[in-house]
Amino acid sequence: MKDYLKNHVIRLRCKKQYPEAHTHIIIGVVEAETSRYVAVKGRTFHFRRLVDQIRSQVHCGQEAIRLIPWENIEIIHRLEGPVDYHAEVTFDKHGNLILTDKAKTVVAEKRAGLE
Repeated sequence: MKDYLKNHVIRLRCKKQYPEAHTHIIIGVVEAETSRYVAVKGRTFHFRRLVDQIRSQVHCGQEAIRLIPWENIEIIHRLEGPVDYHAEVTFDKHGNLILTDKAKTVVAEKRAGLE
């Protein structure tokens, strides 16, 4: 298998196993990819439905390497430019959940279940 994503920064959204499940997003660097999983060193961001852009509704995980089976992945975005996934999260003027890094990296767009 070709390492298309290896060493690239990505934003990965996991599939929800049931409608009430939390949204689970991982932002980080791809360490490895196989035919069964992708390994990402980064942070997780969990939230259900965010109301009134309240930051405490978002749980930010610690940096770790996570192995995510391909069948659990809904979508992967390859991010360009410098991304500091250690940055805090906030909301921009459009209601998007973003990192407070220099690039204002989007964690989740408002239409992605934030309202």
